[in-house]
Amino acid sequence: MEERTVPTPELLSAYETVPGMYLVLSDELIILTASDAYLKARGVNRDDIRGQFLFDVFPPDPSIPYALGFAGALQEVLSTGKAHQMPLLRQELPDPGNKTHIRPRYWDISHTPFLDEEGEVQYIVQHSFDVTDLVQAKKGVELREKELWASEKHLGFLLNAMPQQVWTATAEGVINYVNQICCFDFGKNPEELKALGWESFVHPEDLPGCLKAWKTALEAQMEYMVEFRLLMWDGQYRWFLGKAIPIMENGKLRLWMGTNTNIDLQKTNEQKKDEFLSIASHELKTPLTTMKAFNQLMKRTTDPDKLQGFIEKSAINISRLEKLINDLLDVTRINAGKMSYTMKEFDFGQMLQESVESVQYISPNHKLILNEKEKVLYIGDRFRIEQVLNNFLTNAVKYSPGGGKVLIKSEVKLNNIIVSVQDFGIGIASNDLQRLFERYYRVDNSALRFEGLGLGLFISSEILKGHQGSFWLESKPGEGSTFYFRLPLSASSTINPIAEKHLFYKDDSITISYNEEHHRLDVDWTGFQSFDSVQRGGMLLLKMLKENQCNKILNDNRNVLGTWSEASEWAGEVWFPMIEKAGLKYFAWIYSPSVFSQLSAKKSVDIAIGNVVTQFFTDISIAEDWLNNK
Repeated sequence: MEERTVPTPELLSAYETVPGMYLVLSDELIILTASDAYLKARGVNRDDIRGQFLFDVFPPDPSIPYALGFAGALQEVLSTGKAHQMPLLRQELPDPGNKTHIRPRYWDISHTPFLDEEGEVQYIVQHSFDVTDLVQAKKGVELREKELWASEKHLGFLLNAMPQQVWTATAEGVINYVNQICCFDFGKNPEELKALGWESFVHPEDLPGCLKAWKTALEAQMEYMVEFRLLMWDGQYRWFLGKAIPIMENGKLRLWMGTNTNIDLQKTNEQKKDEFLSIASHELKTPLTTMKAFNQLMKRTTDPDKLQGFIEKSAINISRLEKLINDLLDVTRINAGKMSYTMKEFDFGQMLQESVESVQYISPNHKLILNEKEKVLYIGDRFRIEQVLNNFLTNAVKYSPGGGKVLIKSEVKLNNIIVSVQDFGIGIASNDLQRLFERYYRVDNSALRFEGLGLGLFISSEILKGHQGSFWLESKPGEGSTFYFRLPLSASSTINPIAEKHLFYKDDSITISYNEEHHRLDVDWTGFQSFDSVQRGGMLLLKMLKENQCNKILNDNRNVLGTWSEASEWAGEVWFPMIEKAGLKYFAWIYSPSVFSQLSAKKSVDIAIGNVVTQFFTDISIAEDWLNNK
């Protein structure tokens, strides 16, 4: 048998004392020796392992695939005669400081064969390098990077959840982040916004001041704050309060964190308040000045007839002043939620007759004609209802300065008292109709043509709401206006629906039927609508849409009377998202003849949240064709 070459005793002794972890194996994988460092790391003695088969002393880890473990590595070395580098290896080894504890160690292991003259492997030297500290350091870096990424992701989530525009900029002032609110408000994606720059969205009149304030903040590294108008996605400028603070790190400016808060409503209210105060001072001053003049005349005259006339005219101005003050007090009560009502039964027709006669007495240039007077007993606050009626009548007189007639009509319709007041005066433009009942607003208010604070209609609307009533009007510029108000004769009515499972439903305010041929819901709203009736009908639609699994609705409002403006926000912000989630995609809306009802419909769609495709129509056949083609 051919004699094998093995390392000399001197060489083996050198391996035992050399720094580093070495294990010397024969070509049959018998342990010849090991370095002191190897024995210490493994927690074994040299005499216990010398002469033993490697895998009897250190059995292979079954969790490590053969090709990646010691057996596979040594098999490759023996078959190829070439050195082999193992993948990074993790082993559980005794802690040198406490052998009862096991701790993970990471090794970079190589096997180097030593060959004879014929190229046969004679012995193998395994070198293990402990890289535990390096691996743990790398893992620490990766963990910190992961935590940083998670932190940045969490921060991004928080910034996107904020209801304000949020942005960051570099130390030099270049925008490098915008949240989703910015993208929504401006109608651009983040890259487009950063490329365009914030300056392109600022109103030209506000830009110089903004640039100056931003430059000062950058140079001084101090807080930036400015009010400016920004161009929104819809082409409208809105007021914002911009603020940014410098973020310092180790005394060095790292970045700027900024927010833009929408203050357009506050600005608008400030303008309305200033305008209102201007009008109020003018209106309050007029009767006071007149009273002062008459008082001076009364001091100078001794004529009893003239004196009586001056007293009467002073009394008229005192009444005017009293009404202005009462209006202000009513608005204060409404804002504080302290408007109270004394509900008693009274003769509505008698109250109507007396109100018309009272206004006729002080309006000699107009002829107030009470065409119809419904005889009905009504339970409500007579004083407040009379206040509403007087406001409607005096408005009709006020806005027809050329004189003429005013027509008043009262009727009971669908268990509601309906009162209409028609004048033939200046009329109201369509864009003023929706704003007419807003606080501090009045038609042609810039010219101060007519007396009064413009609070009467706002107060009237709140009184009617307190009686579960509503108001609306029809008007054409130059032809006049007809003001309506509605008062229900009973606070609630019994609903007696006709229903056929999920295919058909009908009550006094709505009819819903499933159109099997076109796989849609056909809806017919009828009569006067309130918040409750709109909400009830909307939820019925939601239920039947789900049950029939359709995605189209034909919404017919041609039989709607009056207005349902108090429910328009609910329809847009609550109902549309719910019914879209239920499957609605296409909504054909056929207008009511009532302008106020049309305005309510437009408002609902304008503020609607979601992606339902809504189209308005005046002709039902055109609406059906549109839906059928979807």
